[in-house]
Amino acid sequence: MNGLSISLAMTLSGRGNGLGGGPVDPDRYMFFASRNRAASGNIVTALAGTEYVCCKIVVNTPQYVTRTFRFHLPGFASTEGGNSPQETIVTGTIGAPGNSVVVDAMYMRVGGTFHQLQFGGSNTVTVADQTNGQWTDAMTIPDVPAESAMEIWLFYHTATAEKIWPVYRIQKHRGERIWGAADHASLLPFMTDPLADSTAALDTGYGTLAQPQYYNADFMVAKGDWDGRPVALAFVDSLGESRQEFSSAADDRGNLGWFRRWLDMDGGLGRIPFHMVGMPGCGSVREYTGTGSAIATRRRDIIREIIAFNGGQWPFTVIANQLGQNDTSTSYNTWFNTNYRSLVTRVRAEYPGCKIVAFPPLGRTTVTRTVTLTSVGTTATATMASGLNGLETGQTVSISGATPAAYNGSYVITVTGANTFTYTFAGGTSPATGTITVNEQGLHASYQVYGANNTWPADGTDASGKWRLRNDILAQTSACCDAAVDTYPAWTSPTVPAVWPGMLELPSTTLTQQSGTDGIVTYNTITVADASIFRPEQTIHIYSGPDGIARLSTQIVGSISGNVITYQGASAVVLPVGSVVRPAASVGELSPVSFVHPQGIMIDRVSNGVPQSEKSKFVV
Repeated sequence: MNGLSISLAMTLSGRGNGLGGGPVDPDRYMFFASRNRAASGNIVTALAGTEYVCCKIVVNTPQYVTRTFRFHLPGFASTEGGNSPQETIVTGTIGAPGNSVVVDAMYMRVGGTFHQLQFGGSNTVTVADQTNGQWTDAMTIPDVPAESAMEIWLFYHTATAEKIWPVYRIQKHRGERIWGAADHASLLPFMTDPLADSTAALDTGYGTLAQPQYYNADFMVAKGDWDGRPVALAFVDSLGESRQEFSSAADDRGNLGWFRRWLDMDGGLGRIPFHMVGMPGCGSVREYTGTGSAIATRRRDIIREIIAFNGGQWPFTVIANQLGQNDTSTSYNTWFNTNYRSLVTRVRAEYPGCKIVAFPPLGRTTVTRTVTLTSVGTTATATMASGLNGLETGQTVSISGATPAAYNGSYVITVTGANTFTYTFAGGTSPATGTITVNEQGLHASYQVYGANNTWPADGTDASGKWRLRNDILAQTSACCDAAVDTYPAWTSPTVPAVWPGMLELPSTTLTQQSGTDGIVTYNTITVADASIFRPEQTIHIYSGPDGIARLSTQIVGSISGNVITYQGASAVVLPVGSVVRPAASVGELSPVSFVHPQGIMIDRVSNGVPQSEKSKFVV
């Protein structure tokens, strides 16, 4: 049964079930959909001529039959960023509700058949701002086979310039669509043409952070032949609910980021159904608490609503806690006890006896180092007090922060000593002034610097807080969890502890056809020997061959067909046959420039590197 070759007995305060012996509790609603997520992001504003919208998303079902479904539509969304997950993305202002959203119709489509969903016996419903939202009535349909694709069609409208809560970036390559019109009737023909192109005015920024997030169901539960496998309620931040994958990078089941992919892999116990209740920026200290402008309890209350119509049973069997990254403090005591453990305390009170499986967060590094610059004529000399840390003759580095500005830019360097290198520039007064940094885009693992509170190894000081947190999670200190799954071995460089792998340690490929002609005419495709190591939205750095250290171009993958990569943008740089194409482990962000969020190559590395056998820790 799809990897479910073991038989286990599970008990959990009367809520436990067996695994491997067929249907366990056909009357229990459980989280089931691979794609669903909590509402979060930037508010959407209705455009003239597209006030009526149809949002079609595609979710995938678990490795057992499902048949009775309920879907939830939220009346709020959570912030992403520094105060996440506060539920303050609203159509009005906190305490003063704004416009409602009118749902004209909602359907689930399975195997080509539409099933209309209702709300209290009505085909329509109005979702009011700053409310928990609305549930569909229970809908029982013919058995949905295991691992099916299910479409959720939501028709809704507001007035021009009114607001709508954000939920989903449409994944067009999976058949998802967003259509808009001036009236509801104009949208209905899409039901007979479900792969018609999305409405151009709404279909913007595809595969980027700027892509709008459109309204649809956040929580989804189903009854069926649940076989007792673990079902997870996951508390996540941007490392789990991916920040550097947006839509076009999703896999066949709609998963983005390493955590979704790992849970949904058919390995170990099989696919683990889940609901990720968090979002980018989520911090433990702010989760499941607060009121007013700091409220973060509506999602908790929606789960209470599920429990109420679920006969007192949870729609999950285990808690997966991936948080910790955004609990950072200069004081480790604050980080661990005040911030991280505060949510553990609230979760244990809310779900008494529920097992918590924790995942230590990934590390953070700074990828720039400071230098001083002097020059004679057009030769600049950089002196790096910390040593060159892997920089080598012939590689490209980027200089920034210098005055005069002529020193700044990307240059091929010549190493002249243990602490010095030179490069040729236009010339300028000497010495240069300013806080001057050198970035080599993550080529060498040895060049990275441990970020604040990320010093390795954990030594009992506040400076090593990240790795002290890992040690405490693995040791289950102060009952912060009941089991732990270590992410460190799957993430770290093979040569330097607690830093991201350098690009020289990751797979690469080469160009098989020249791109560009004269440095003027632009193009947007390249052909490589092996494009399988990339996926859309991945940042790539292209270097001259065969050494692959002198950088020629940096691009973002828009799409891939065979071994042809199409950029999101365009370039005129001439790339000869044999140029080396390297995927970035992460992209520099924040200040100082840091590696924080994994790109596609690292998402795969972590999701494939954490053993699937670790799913056995989810068993109660």
